[in-house]
Amino acid sequence: GELLATLSSYLDNESGIAATAMTLGLHRNTVTVRIRRVQELLGIDLTDPEARLALHLACRAVQPR
Repeated sequence: GELLATLSSYLDNESGIAATAMTLGLHRNTVTVRIRRVQELLGIDLTDPEARLALHLACRAVQPR
C-alpha cells in the first residue's frame, strides 16, 4: 500500500525526494526510508534509468488513475 504509493509518486516526481514528500504530505526522511525499503525488497537500483522506467510502467499498470 504505502510503499507502492510512495514509489509511484517518487517516480512521477522524477525521483525527487522533496517533491514526493510535498505531494504525499510526508516528511522527506519518511520518503527516503520508504524508497530505501522498496530498493531492499525488490533488489533493484533506482539510480538505473532502465530499472526506474520498468518500475514506473509497472506502477502505472497496477494503480488505477
